[in-house]
Amino acid sequence: MTMTRDDAQVHFHVVGMADTNLLPRLLDHFCLRDVVPERVSAERQGEEMRVTIAVRRDACPEWEMVARKLGQIFVVRSVLASVADQAEDTEGVEELQVAAAG
Repeated sequence: MTMTRDDAQVHFHVVGMADTNLLPRLLDHFCLRDVVPERVSAERQGEEMRVTIAVRRDACPEWEMVARKLGQIFVVRSVLASVADQAEDTEGVEELQVAAAG
């Protein structure tokens, strides 16, 4: 199946410190762009928090810049952003790995 702008999603996979500021700081970058995520999941694993945020690609065409901004948050350790075909749930058509600034 060919991916179209309507059925593509961008998944932001973030690993950060288990900190009370992590989730609001991540979501703030989407709020500033008036983008409502399709799905948000978070799981604490010891001193780390793993967060996945899925947004429609057409709602966030500047997803690469958003990934870089997420990587600049001081409690973030790594960010992997990938485009997925929602219909087939396949990932990795386009990917961007961001090393955290801190």
